[in-house]
Amino acid sequence: MRHSPFIILLVCLLTTTGAMAQNEEDVLRYSTPQIIGTARYVGMAGAYGAIGADFSSISTNPAGLGLYKKSEFTITPSINFSNTESAYQGTTMDDGRNRFALGNVGVVLTGAPANRLDRSPVVNYQAAFGLNRLKDFNSRTIIKGVNNESSLLDTYLDYAGSKNPESLNRFDTRPAFDTYLIDTLIGVSPFTYVNAYSYLGGFTSALQQKSIETKGSMNEVVLSGAVNLNDKIYLGLTFGFPYFRYERTSVYKEFNQTEGRDLDNFTVRENLETKGSGFNMKFGAIVKATPQLRLGAAFHTPTWFNNITDKWSTSTRSEFTNSDAYSAQSPLGEFEYDIKTPWRASASAAYLLGRIGLVSADYEYVDYTSARLRPSVDFSEQNEVIRDNFAQTHNFRVGAEFFVGMMQVRGGYAYQMSPFSSDVNDGMVQMVSGGLGYRNADFFIDAALAYSFSDMTNYLYSSYNYSAAADVKYSNYNFMLTLGIRFD
Repeated sequence: MRHSPFIILLVCLLTTTGAMAQNEEDVLRYSTPQIIGTARYVGMAGAYGAIGADFSSISTNPAGLGLYKKSEFTITPSINFSNTESAYQGTTMDDGRNRFALGNVGVVLTGAPANRLDRSPVVNYQAAFGLNRLKDFNSRTIIKGVNNESSLLDTYLDYAGSKNPESLNRFDTRPAFDTYLIDTLIGVSPFTYVNAYSYLGGFTSALQQKSIETKGSMNEVVLSGAVNLNDKIYLGLTFGFPYFRYERTSVYKEFNQTEGRDLDNFTVRENLETKGSGFNMKFGAIVKATPQLRLGAAFHTPTWFNNITDKWSTSTRSEFTNSDAYSAQSPLGEFEYDIKTPWRASASAAYLLGRIGLVSADYEYVDYTSARLRPSVDFSEQNEVIRDNFAQTHNFRVGAEFFVGMMQVRGGYAYQMSPFSSDVNDGMVQMVSGGLGYRNADFFIDAALAYSFSDMTNYLYSSYNYSAAADVKYSNYNFMLTLGIRFD
């Protein structure tokens, strides 16, 4: 299957070794929340838009807050097992990370009018404050294989062009120049560069290895309010204050596989640290169409992340067969910018099966083409790529809960479309989940296990003219336990 060159280039930008820059990768990273939260919510794969009375619904459909009858405190510890499997040039590698985290913590307070008038539709009202986890960035990937076609140094020659060495990029080509991975031909004008393989026959084969380790998370502080009107209509509003920390360490190593070459191996290490915070609003409504059928709708404004700060650096080391070795360190790069994530709209339905249980389904529309990097004057090219190559997506979640005495058994499935407009499926995520629960009038405990999986095409360096593709499969197991108490 042939893919659009623009999409291939974008995937290169999302996954490759090269000088750090703010691009479409940043927009996608903070625009694709995961299904994380309470165990009941996750056990039904997030299909909770029309059910309500769960703290995670505050970040999905805040009208669900209106279905609370009693005040509540809830907390959800979790453990995450992430794994990656890469296939590159016939070599398969596995790696992963495990991590404890907090899925949510929060309190819901309920109240009612002191003297409800006969004509007043307000039955009760609710307020909530807490923290919901939106995304976990922790992962580790290793890609390894023998490449007989190209080297990272080929891309450095392209980047260098005919520039004066003093004008080379301080985060890729200049460190390569300082470690003799590329050099100029003496007495040739304009400047002409060759790489370390160019002597004695040129490049023929290299063992390439890249490790990518990411850390951090995105969480959201929520302040929410809701009202119950005649036990039929529920309206809610959430003010969200998301914040994140993201760290990535990428180590690229290349080992010469051909006899008689001066270069033995080289290593390029890149470090990126990003922090930011933002603001959004969520509006929601739930209607009891019949005693059994509930219908819900919600709208999420974009999140406006302001003053995101990127800090990055690169270190390069080369080793030659004569035992010479050279090292170079870039300066610390730092840049501030803003991101506007896509807006979202959802519709949901839940059907109550009496004492048997309930079934639920959610549909979500996300317009990734509306995302922007700001200020626009600095990111006009990147924003054009977003408009042309991102997609308007349709996401689906279904779930069910069955009652067995005071116990509950849950299951669910979620499908999230790829954010790309082409036929590339990179970024498509699927999840299956299940869970158990126990509830009485004043206490509840829920457990859930969710398995999510997706595929991504990874290019080791940022020119698809040179780099072969690595197919990377991501899988994630997330186990969580929610404890809650109810009080008047």
